[in-house]
Amino acid sequence: MKRDQLEHILRAASQIIGEPNLLVIGSAAILGSYDDHELPVAATRSDEADIAAFGARTSGDVCAGRP
Repeated sequence: MKRDQLEHILRAASQIIGEPNLLVIGSAAILGSYDDHELPVAATRSDEADIAAFGARTSGDVCAGRP
């Protein structure tokens, strides 16, 4: 995964759950601190990002239709 792909995931997730504050967990988190060209190839091999919402409404609440 490249940094622009992570940015796309974060924009989409933020829009879907209505929460602007997201936390990237795991190996994809390094992409938020460094540009792609500064990282070894192994750091950009992941094809997924684990994210969590900071807001009071969780993604589980949104998916379940809770206000």
